[in-house]
Amino acid sequence: MKLRFSKKTQLIFGIAFSLVATLVFFLSPEFGASMIMASVPVWGLVSDGTFKELSVEEIAKLSPDDQTKYFADKAENQKAEMIKDFDAKIDAKTKDFLNKTEVDQIKADFAAQIKDMPIEALNKYNETIEGLKTEIKSVEDLAAEVKEIARKQGTELAKLKEGNAIPDVRRKASRRTHIEELIKHALTSKEFENFKSRGFVGASSKMVLGQEDNKVQLKTLSDTGEGAAIEKATVDTTSHTGTVLISEVSDIVRDDSPTRVSHVRDLLNVSMTDQAQVVAGQVYDFTDALTLGAVMLAENGQAPESVFKSKENTWGLKRIANSMRLSKREIAVNGLKWVMDKVLAKLPDATLFVEDVQLLFGDGTGDNVLGLAKGAQAFNLAPNTYVATAIASVATYNSDAQALITFAANHKIKNGDNLTIANATEATYNATHSSVEVINAKQVVIDLAYVAEADTSAWTGSSTSPFYNQIDSAQEYDVLAVSDANLEAGEFVCSGHVIHPSQATQIGLLKDSQGNYLNISKDANGRVTGVNGKPVATTTAMPYGKFISGDFSRNGVELREFTPLNIQFAEDVESVKKNEIVIVIQEEIIFPIYNPYWFTFGKFSTAKTQLETP
Repeated sequence: MKLRFSKKTQLIFGIAFSLVATLVFFLSPEFGASMIMASVPVWGLVSDGTFKELSVEEIAKLSPDDQTKYFADKAENQKAEMIKDFDAKIDAKTKDFLNKTEVDQIKADFAAQIKDMPIEALNKYNETIEGLKTEIKSVEDLAAEVKEIARKQGTELAKLKEGNAIPDVRRKASRRTHIEELIKHALTSKEFENFKSRGFVGASSKMVLGQEDNKVQLKTLSDTGEGAAIEKATVDTTSHTGTVLISEVSDIVRDDSPTRVSHVRDLLNVSMTDQAQVVAGQVYDFTDALTLGAVMLAENGQAPESVFKSKENTWGLKRIANSMRLSKREIAVNGLKWVMDKVLAKLPDATLFVEDVQLLFGDGTGDNVLGLAKGAQAFNLAPNTYVATAIASVATYNSDAQALITFAANHKIKNGDNLTIANATEATYNATHSSVEVINAKQVVIDLAYVAEADTSAWTGSSTSPFYNQIDSAQEYDVLAVSDANLEAGEFVCSGHVIHPSQATQIGLLKDSQGNYLNISKDANGRVTGVNGKPVATTTAMPYGKFISGDFSRNGVELREFTPLNIQFAEDVESVKKNEIVIVIQEEIIFPIYNPYWFTFGKFSTAKTQLETP
């Protein structure tokens, strides 16, 4: 979102914001604890115009809806107080310097700037400008100084409003690289060294990869609540033993070619969030993507109801975690390099497998994410059948050059499908009509000169995809290509596919009738990386023999990070008994699927049978 200031305001806004920087400090630092289940007496504006805050105990008694309203009201009240104090101080600060019109414009611009800004972002705001000096300056000097400050301040505000973006360098790194860098830098950090020096007693802080100045850096994440301070962890090279790595990870970027993906996350639009739930519309009936039920009508004709339906849904926070145990003696005997190699050999794959399984097949109950496969369309090219009375009428179209077929209910035909008609009195209709033109959910046009027939109640028939039983020697590559085409025929978009790594290898080994390998995009391991320009992600979480295709962009689904991937070293009762430490790697995510119809889930064997020519 770009910020827009009036020209005069650009000169003055720096003064204004320096006046309220201290106000930000007074915004509730506990706001991040707003997701603690809390209580219910009445809140709101009381007689003296102040906002009545509730205790944690009172908040705990509130219903989830009331909690949401309470914290929204609290945030708005904080913003209102901020604006109020700003208005008072700007009046005093600009006295004899600006006229009333200019002051009012600054006030209005400031109020507009913070109106849509999350209170969490304001809480985290770090002042980046110094207050203007109070000595007398010329108007020209003051204006020049204010202009430069306002420019810098606008940049910082822009960063705040873009605060939900995943840091650029980390976003461009593969998920495996992200996990590996987190593990390596955590094991070589001062934080781990301190944990080791204590005899592995207690626990280390949680460590994450953050970003500053376009570099990915290891940081420690406080457990004291949302918005808590994050401090950089450094490597002490003087006392550290074993392999020493720098504390800043630069250039861990991967080739951004769309074919270089390896996990479900790599196909998704990923962003960060300060909220513990996402409330948004979810499509639950989308049987006519092409026209949404729209029809042509005469003046004053009644418009039909669209068969596109959505409802409000709430997706909550889910925690994905994994851990492994290491012997303290082995660490002492073998050293840090051995520990790092062992952890890197096991933990990244295990963690990625857990995340992939949840994103694909989580059933949405208990602590599970609702995965993509659970609501996706089934890959199914089996014919739609129409019994007697299913076809309501036939009429002229295009000056009798074509015939308009009207069905009694949704015909489920895609534009270009084949329609077979039987039991018509006029025998010319009794045939398979290719390249059907879909007009709306209940009407299609066939390329046959219209012949009048008053009663179509006896008509029966079926419709099929042009791919049904039409592919010679159908293979898995064909299935993915048709899955893509079938989604687009239904006015959906396919941005990628997910298959098992062995399936990718099997597709890469496909040969023509002369035994030559097909010209398929493959990686260095011989695995297929793309089908018709759409990337293929491989994960062992997808069973061999199955696949999912669809729109993994923000249109259909997105992945929101509440707590980014972090690592922690600790001992517990069991580990003490066994002279071990525990390494825990975890994250908290929200996985809203806005439109499950944008995905197709299927089995290669079934799909190939439907494609194969008899």
